[in-house]
Amino acid sequence: MGKTKGKQRQDKFYHLAKKQSYQSRAAFKLLQLDAWFRFLPTARTVLDLCAAPGGWVQVAVNHVPVGAFVVGVDLVPIRGAHSLTEDITTTKCRAAVRRLMDSNGVVVFDVVLHDGSPNVGGAWVQEATVQSSL
Repeated sequence: MGKTKGKQRQDKFYHLAKKQSYQSRAAFKLLQLDAWFRFLPTARTVLDLCAAPGGWVQVAVNHVPVGAFVVGVDLVPIRGAHSLTEDITTTKCRAAVRRLMDSNGVVVFDVVLHDGSPNVGGAWVQEATVQSSL
């Protein structure tokens, strides 16, 4: 019997995410962090790096004050907030984030979220280095 992947995953958070209309089960990680530290209700600006499929953006949009500025950055577009389709490791991405900040009067982000990781293969040392750079 092999390891289950993707939609074959049948843990409780997979089912809860579907039931509560979250983009991903990772939304529950952010909900738990916010329950402990209560950082979203006071955030006026939120930046989510490696945001796809959008579960954390979805939670952020629903838990920040009305009118807060939420941005999701990933290689694929994110729905539900301002979205930048960029590679976060490039200077082009940093410039695009800066332009978006400037055009919306944002000086600094109150909260920066990041739940990304590189694709995992067999080269542990190289992958650890890439993970660290993210």
